[in-house]
Order: sequence, then structure tokens, then C-alpha cells
Amino acid sequence: MSAANGEEAMVRWSLKSRLVASTVIVVAVLIVLLFVVARHFAYAQLRHVLQAQQDTQVRLVAEQLDDKFEERATILHHVAAQLAPMLGRSPAELKAFAATTAAIPHIFNWVFLAGTDGSRIFDSRLTGEQANFSDREYFRKILRGDELAISEPLTTRLTGAPGVIMAVPVRAADGRLLAMLAGGLNLQQANFLLDLSNNRIGATGIYCLITTGPSRRYVMHPTGAMVLQPESAQGDACGLAEADSAWSFGGLAQPVVARQILRTSGWELIAVLPPKEAFSPLTQTRPKVIVTVLGALLLTGLAVWLVIRWLLKPLDQLHRVVRRSASDPRAYTCLPAGKPDEIGELSLAFSHLMRQLLERNAALQNAKEVAETRAKYIQTIANHVPDLISYLDTHERYVFVNAAYERRFNLSANQIVGRTLRDLWGDEIYLSTLAKRIRQALAGEVVNFSVEWREDSTTQIFDVTYQPVANADSGPVVGIHVFVRDVTQERMKVEHLEQKMMSDHLTGLLNRTGFEQRLASAMAAAERDRQKVALLLIDLDNFKLVNDTYGHAFGDALLTLFARRLKSCARGADVVARIGGDEFAVILAGFPSEKTVERIAGDIVNHCAQSYEIYGLNLQCGATVGAASHLGDRQISRNELFLKADTALYAAKNAGKARFALFPLLDAPDATPCPGDPS
Repeated sequence: MSAANGEEAMVRWSLKSRLVASTVIVVAVLIVLLFVVARHFAYAQLRHVLQAQQDTQVRLVAEQLDDKFEERATILHHVAAQLAPMLGRSPAELKAFAATTAAIPHIFNWVFLAGTDGSRIFDSRLTGEQANFSDREYFRKILRGDELAISEPLTTRLTGAPGVIMAVPVRAADGRLLAMLAGGLNLQQANFLLDLSNNRIGATGIYCLITTGPSRRYVMHPTGAMVLQPESAQGDACGLAEADSAWSFGGLAQPVVARQILRTSGWELIAVLPPKEAFSPLTQTRPKVIVTVLGALLLTGLAVWLVIRWLLKPLDQLHRVVRRSASDPRAYTCLPAGKPDEIGELSLAFSHLMRQLLERNAALQNAKEVAETRAKYIQTIANHVPDLISYLDTHERYVFVNAAYERRFNLSANQIVGRTLRDLWGDEIYLSTLAKRIRQALAGEVVNFSVEWREDSTTQIFDVTYQPVANADSGPVVGIHVFVRDVTQERMKVEHLEQKMMSDHLTGLLNRTGFEQRLASAMAAAERDRQKVALLLIDLDNFKLVNDTYGHAFGDALLTLFARRLKSCARGADVVARIGGDEFAVILAGFPSEKTVERIAGDIVNHCAQSYEIYGLNLQCGATVGAASHLGDRQISRNELFLKADTALYAAKNAGKARFALFPLLDAPDATPCPGDPS
């Protein structure tokens, strides 16, 4: 008897222990989650504030650097203008003049002058030594016509020190290039770039300056040995490592980084604030928070154990009654009932459960018979529907198909049931269309899509719907209802109507609606593939005069002949449309250069300028073309491209018609006459 009591006591204790442990764990998880969420929002807010401050500061520093570069460029241009009439003098005199210029010694570590062949004329660092700069990229830029060239960081040939060269052209009064004047900034001597490496963000933050392009190198770094060294990885934060503390996980290990591109040199200015300094307000308060959380957990565990021990006393009494009922199925009749406590409610529920078991068995048998009858009705209805109706299990196997499947695949229902979706529809359609959609349906999403079935020389289009079936609301998917409808004839009718709506009844070309759709598609494709697209607007000159003089029949015939000539001038892939009475348009896509646009525009003007024979009369009507092109590396609207082409068209009209003009109008308002233009 004592052993049984000990066993019962152990069971009760185990239950209490589990409840206490579970409750404490839940509370602990909630507290930790609250701590993590609070930490996340505090970190996010702090990082947002720090990032905004640092972005502003880096932008101001970048503007100061740009101002200093521009100030030095202005001084170099000024000195170059003074040196231009003095180039006939000796190098010593030129060097002495440059040395006496007030600003030069204070803003550059050295200056030199080179001729157009790259040979050194003078250098403020030495005399008499010959050197040639023709292999330097900044010298080539000056030869190509740049007014200012800022070199990438380089190692100077004379001293071997790292430096940056700013070069400007020395030009004659007529604009001829006479020489190149350059000023050098030694990255190891005092100048505004070296001053940058000594500046700090906060107490420990740093600045660095990096070149852009495929080979990024440090122009300036607080660690002098890093100058001219390549960046370790794209997006490197000046080589500053993440926090190495075990507690600095997640965002706390990431420094605050701000970047700004210099407009003068194209270099990237980077400011980095180490995470240790940036997030010190959070890391300093962390030990106190942890101690507080642990204390709260201990107190919570003790309180929960006391409360549960008191609450489980009524359950102990019920436990003894239930154990006796295990050997006697009718022992439930001995359970106390009618008491307004937990034992009375549980006893009453147990009694009701036992009494209802037989009733439920009978009801289940009756429901099974009703379900079988209804399934037969559903099968009969589904077999009379012309659409394909089926049910798939979670392994994509057919469980049910209607008679339409038998007619469509020439297989009996028994032959189809058990096959997979891939077996029935084939690998090509399954992999290209069905696989992705069936995964969406198995994830609980209602999917509707179209699929094309090609067989022999015919193509059928089916509208397919996948309707997932779940055990309960928001429960796991247990199957999929599939509805397939043949919409081939409907699609053909719609496409035929769309084709009629987008065609011009007189010329057979696209009308304004079709033109708008094709222009939108061409511009979207150009921006996606970064290719060129061009729009040509064409007006038939003097059409109104022909229409008023000879009548509408002559006018319609002229428009038809003009449309044929216009289409013959375009390439096979180009789009030709009539967008108004005597207004036409051509859309060019995928052309190699602007020469193609000029050639096609010239062909249109020349070919359409030839006489038209209409009802025995020879009529002379030229064409005026305005063209505009767009490279898909930036987004512009159709209206913007249309406006550019229209502007070019009016420029060509104002210049005398029977010619073409390209946007931008470099010689506006004169347009470009085509070869053979009578004007």
C-alpha cells in the first residue's frame, strides 16, 4: 500500500514538475523574445540616427573635397592661360614664373609642364632631367580634348612616392593645344588629401578614399601602407573588421558606413564608424538587463510551482477514479456527478462520451452509405460536363477523373487514376508550365493559368485552375481539384478581333492603337535588354492640296501607294503604322548605330519623293521625316520619345520639307537634307 502511494506521489510530482518547467520555459521564451524585440528596435533606431548623421557628414566632406579639386583646377587653368603666350621662353623662365605664382606652391606639392609630344618642359622638383608623359592616361585625356584630367593614384617616377596628378591643357588663342600643365599632390606630404586621413568620425571612426571602376584602389587611408593597395572586396568598409566580441552578433557587429561619390574625380568617399563605438549605449546596458531577466525567471519559477501545487489537488481525486474505471467499462456510472466543480464537469463529460459511442458508430455507418450515394451522383454530373475535372493527391497522382479525360487522352478512367500529372501531360508541358503551378497549389494557393498543347500541326489552349483542398481552415493541403477548359476557339476569336481593331482599314498598316501598343513593347524591351529604339514620324507633304484638288478617291489612292513605299523602306522587323490622316510612323529596334536611322530616314524621303501615277495622272508629293532615338539605359516615357520625334519633324518642315531631321537638333532650326533633295 505504501509502495502504491509512493508511486502516486511520484506521478503527481512528475506532472507538477513538467507543468512548472513548461510554464517557466514559456515565460523565459517570452521574456527573451521581448528582450530581443526591444533590442532590435533600439538597434534599428540607433543605427538609423547614426546613419543619417553620418550620411550628412560624408556629403558635406565630399562637397568640400570637390570644392578643393575645383579650386585647384581653376588655378591651373589660370596659370595655363598665362603660360600660353610665354611658351617660346626657356624652361627655366617658365619654371620661375610658375614658382612665383602665389597660389601654386601652397596648393600643389609640385608642378610640371609637358609638350604635346609628352616631353617634360620643366618640373618644379628638378632641372635638366628628361622625361616623357605620353604613356600616362591623364596626358591622353588632355590630348583627347578634356579640360581637366585627374589621374588615378600612381607612383611617381622621380621620387617613387604615391601621388595624384591634376592636368589642364595650355591652349593658344585659337584653341590649339600647345602643352599640358599639371600639378601633383603627394599622398605622403601635407595637402588636403592627407588631411582627410587624419580626420575622424566620432572618436575612432575613419575616412578613406577609393577609386571606382573594375580595379578599386585606396587613394587615401589612415594607414599609410594601404595607399595604392587594392580594395580587398567590393563594398569593403575601409578594411575595418567586424566586432570580435561574442556578444556582438547580428547588426551590432556591423560598422556604420556612409558613402558618397565625388563629382570631380568620380572617387568614392567612405566614412566608417566602428560598431564598438556606434552601439556602446546598447552594449553597456546589456549586463544589467541580463541580470534582471535571470532574477525575474527565478521568482517566476517559484511562484508557478506554488500555484500549480494548489490547483492540482482536485485533479488528484479524479485521477484515482479514472484508474479504477480502466478495469470496468461501466465504472463511469460510479463517478460523482452534479457537483459544481472540476470533478463533476469531467465526470459528466465522461459519462456522456461513453453513452454516445454506440450512437456515433451507428451514425458513422449511415453517413458512409450516404457519402457513397452522393459520390455516385457527383461522378454522374462530372461525366456530363465537357470540361476536364479531376482530383490530385499530394503526390500529384490522379485520384478521380471524369469522362472528359477519357475522351481527351483515349484512356479509360481506371488507366488514368494512379498516374502522375507528368505521366499524363508529358515532360515538356509539365516542366515548362505545370510543375511550378502545382507547387503553388500544394502550398495552399489557388492557381489559374493557360497552357498550350501542340499535337501534330494543331495547337489547343486550355484554361487551367488548381483549387487546393485542406483538412480544415488553414490546415495542410490534402489534395487539389483540377478544372481544365478548352478555350482555343475563344482565344482565336479574341485575337482576330484584336487584329481588326489594331489595323488601318485603308492601308493595312497598324492604326494608332496598334502603334501605341507596339511602341510600349519596343521601349520596354529596349530598357530590359539595354538596346536602342528609334521612332520616325513621317508627314506626306501637300496631301491636303491633292485631296482638295482631286477628291478623296485620289487621296485614298495616294495614301495606299505611300504606305507601300514606306513599308518597302523599312526593315522586316520594323513596325510601320498610320497614326493619323497623312501621318505615319516607323519604330526601329535593335539597330547598331545612328547611321541606320539616318539611312532609313533618307531612303523614305528619296523613295517617296518619286512621282505617283494615280488614275492616269502623275502627282508629286514628298515626305518629311523627324526621328528620335532612345538608348535603354534609362527610362523615358512614350510621350517624351514622341515629343522628341515630333520636334525633329517640325524642324524639318520649317527647313523646307522633303527632308529629314534627327533629335537632338544640333543645327536647329536647319534640318538635314537627304541626298538628292531638290532644295
